[in-house]
Amino acid sequence: MKITFRKLFIFCFILFEFNLHGQFPEENPPELLTNPDATVVTSNTFKMDQNIHQGFFSGNVIAIANNFKMRSNEMTVFFDENGSEIKKLIAKGEAILIQEKRTAKAAQMEYIVAEDKLILTGNPEVIEENKDHVTGNVITIFRNSNQMFVDGHSRVILLRTTQAQDQQQKK
Repeated sequence: MKITFRKLFIFCFILFEFNLHGQFPEENPPELLTNPDATVVTSNTFKMDQNIHQGFFSGNVIAIANNFKMRSNEMTVFFDENGSEIKKLIAKGEAILIQEKRTAKAAQMEYIVAEDKLILTGNPEVIEENKDHVTGNVITIFRNSNQMFVDGHSRVILLRTTQAQDQQQKK
């Protein structure tokens, strides 16, 4: 996924389309329909420092793309030297990630774009398909290969259901 500074900069000013109390909107932003690779970020404040190639979002930060939603208290975006592509994102403070079959919570989440890698620290927890729970000191998720590594005091709770229970839950 190629995220450019221009795309992020344009969409970061759509602050008031979302609830300012940090809730995810019911529907995805309309910009994602016309530009599926876009990422829309909203927050109470946004500061850009092109000298150090960083953007700073703070207060009720919500980032939405076609394949994930992320919420945190603050987010720092690191750009390449040209300022045209995002290298990584760091979300801090009650960070939550929601994907189709996964929810993750941590004090901090770092997303490295080139590797499609997410590093969760600070009491991280991952819930797979609303049942299996994974915790540890550091959880690393490789989104493109659907792999997960847990470092330090890992705990995995596998909650398997029968086919009858699965059918009942789908109703």
